Amino acid sequence: MQVKLLTSEDAATWKALRLDAIKTFPGAFLTTHDEAEAVPLDRTAAWLDGGQTHGVFEAGELVGAGTLGRYQRTQMRHRANLGPFFVRPEVQGRGAANALMEAMIDGARDAGIWQMELHVAETNGRAIAFYRRHGFIEAGRIPNATVLDSHHETDLLLIRTDGTAHQ
Repeated sequence: MQVKLLTSEDAATWKALRLDAIKTFPGAFLTTHDEAEAVPLDRTAAWLDGGQTHGVFEAGELVGAGTLGRYQRTQMRHRANLGPFFVRPEVQGRGAANALMEAMIDGARDAGIWQMELHVAETNGRAIAFYRRHGFIEAGRIPNATVLDSHHETDLLLIRTDGTAHQ
């Protein structure tokens, strides 16, 4: 597995992965397939150049990606939102997600981000277990966080803080 920071050169591949991810797990993403498909490729390219989106590759193919969205206000720059985070089902269990998460944690630390936050559906036990293995703890619940086809989903707010001095 190889993990690298994605750039505008990866825009088409990343967009295809994202569309596949949303189609496969529509309830796990805040963006619908139609909304994601409507985003112009040049906007996706600019977004990748300006952010912290990592991709994990197996045999040269992009099989997963995760994004850190750093908060820009001065008093919040130590924090970043993690998401979306996705690894293709056919490579799950082979270390891709772990490699991706470790690279993102290292990237956050290198950027001076010491608190990572994410939202995950409380019904997504596999993802919750994965995040807990990587040091995330539950910090709250958000009832009715999403509504998909009249189904109301509660999200968990999970936080990972590096260093005991900051907790």
